Amino acid sequence: MPRPIFSRDELNPTGKMYPGLTFPPIPETPVLNRPISPRENLQLMFEGRKPYWIPTSGWFFSDSNQFRPRMNLDNLGNRQVYDGGPKIPYEDYGKVIKSDWFDTVWIWGEAEGGSTYSHGNPKIKDMTRWEEFISFPNLDNMDWDTCASQNVKYLDVDKMNQLGITCGLWERLMALLDVVEACMALYEEDQKPAVHRFFDQYTDVLIDYIRRMADICNIHSVMLHEDWAHKRGPFFSPETAREMLLPYIQRIVDYCHSRGLSYEIHCCGASELLMPVFIETGADIWNGQSDANDLGGLAKKYKDSQMIFGVPIPILGPDANDDEIISAARAWVEEYKDCRVSTIIMRPNVEGIGPYNHHQKLLDAIYEFSRIAYQDED
Repeated sequence: MPRPIFSRDELNPTGKMYPGLTFPPIPETPVLNRPISPRENLQLMFEGRKPYWIPTSGWFFSDSNQFRPRMNLDNLGNRQVYDGGPKIPYEDYGKVIKSDWFDTVWIWGEAEGGSTYSHGNPKIKDMTRWEEFISFPNLDNMDWDTCASQNVKYLDVDKMNQLGITCGLWERLMALLDVVEACMALYEEDQKPAVHRFFDQYTDVLIDYIRRMADICNIHSVMLHEDWAHKRGPFFSPETAREMLLPYIQRIVDYCHSRGLSYEIHCCGASELLMPVFIETGADIWNGQSDANDLGGLAKKYKDSQMIFGVPIPILGPDANDDEIISAARAWVEEYKDCRVSTIIMRPNVEGIGPYNHHQKLLDAIYEFSRIAYQDED
């Protein structure tokens, strides 16, 4: 069936609103008169087809709906509860919140706007004997019934509902060992077997968590936090990533795909050297850190892979005129229309622009030009 020709009516709200988020405070946003839903549009890309328009990815002001339920106390500890329950009074908890997942202490950093684990006193004193120091979470103890009932309305949107998991394999190892010791454990021959045992069992837990969530909640996607890099480069080589982490991430990705769920690989830091490994995981999308990576260049370099790359939209000040907006949008779409990309709305450190480069006229123009570019596709 041919795609409908673009109409400016598609930019009009239908009257419905997507729910906002309480922390950080994100207002409700309108549901627009699209020919297909944002979720269906992303699904086309995950299937290797051209979308109706270039989608917007990321946590906020995007085509996905972040879902991080409060019953997983890692989400509470990281101040990342996004669900259908009442507003969380984070101020009542103070800076330190303890999670029953691996008995982890999360410490809030106001300047960083995020939480980190308690450093200097690792849970695991000897990686080769990690079973003596920690136990895995018992998922039977989580309140799945309340989670299911509390989130029916929250997940009743036509965006891509994405289950976020705060600690993936590498981040969990860092939280239990501290970062230097975790790096050493990946390289030292006497520790590698123990790391494999840990990753194998933790992968089982993560897959079981995803399975249970997919059984009771309307989710379409999964993202694990796995910062394999820092601002100057990776924590480890691609070869080490392939040996120590790739088999387990592939298991998680394969399980997600078997359930019809897309998978977003999350990695902050300078990740260019790891990009071939990211692609080998089978992951569907990566939204990298724009001040540490040439995201547009990577999208062009790997445009024949299955990976969708988030690429920042141009930063325009609030006083940009219509000609400047149209010109910027047309040039951006022309540059990336033959790549597998989504737009990402970054937090620029530019005075006067505000917390996001969320210039609605620019987003509307990118939508229009990409809709026109793809409207003759089958």
